[in-house]
Amino acid sequence: MINTKKCLICKDGRKNDCLHWHIDPEDGSVWVFCVGKCQRGYSLRYYCNQAGIELSEFLKGEFDFKEAPPNELQVMSWPARFIPLSDTRSEKGVEYLKSRGLTPEGDMYYDIERNGIVLPLYYENHFCGAQTRFIEPRVHPDGEVQKMDTLPGTRLGLLFGLWNQSKFVTNVKCVGICEGYFNALSLQQAFNYMYGGILNNPWKFICTSGAGVGKHHQETIKGLKDQGLKIVSALDSDDAGFKGLKKLKDAECITHYAITEDTEKDWNDILRENSRKDLAKFFLSKVKKIDE
Repeated sequence: MINTKKCLICKDGRKNDCLHWHIDPEDGSVWVFCVGKCQRGYSLRYYCNQAGIELSEFLKGEFDFKEAPPNELQVMSWPARFIPLSDTRSEKGVEYLKSRGLTPEGDMYYDIERNGIVLPLYYENHFCGAQTRFIEPRVHPDGEVQKMDTLPGTRLGLLFGLWNQSKFVTNVKCVGICEGYFNALSLQQAFNYMYGGILNNPWKFICTSGAGVGKHHQETIKGLKDQGLKIVSALDSDDAGFKGLKKLKDAECITHYAITEDTEKDWNDILRENSRKDLAKFFLSKVKKIDE
């Protein structure tokens, strides 16, 4: 039987119990951290890939999963493989962003080992995780297509993309809640363009990294609403998105909602087919009061 306590990557002979397995109570994600020679975390699939074993075989082992502590974030070190988009080695990443209708401005990086766009996540001034959007989706032996990977230890249920949960430094009056980082970025860049820069833009778009919208997300968003801000749910127009919208409505943390009304298209899809100005106008035309 495969050893699930000894790291199969570094094979540290001094530590027979160097793998710490955790399951996130918010989103159910599984991650592992090697306290042996690796001194780093892995997603379950990436760990198997690096160890040269099949995920299906590895899952036959015995695991001692521990629930990650509630409302506790891990401050992480910046991985050396995350490099600036201004680096010449990031050319593939910049071209990929352009193909999505996006400009490389903003807090994004390139994962030089995994060939993807790094979307960092922060709490206040602390780096607490990241997701990597692969430029070329990975197809696994079981047929599963993987477009995104999350840095192990990242508590997605406690973090927002494009917002570190600190007080807004510009005169924000409206907040849009998206599922994915690229959707939020598409709308943010569109509205920055329409208003002539971020300092003049009253809109702030953030994302929840999925339609789950857990308790922390709901409470934090409601806090913004209670401050008098206009809060617009801009989740995807599919079943998961509508379930997320219902969660936000039931929790009384939004004032408005906006959907593309096309289950096959999200906000980034609209941007790729039109201009930034067109996307901003299209979005505004779809904003409705939550009780309409």
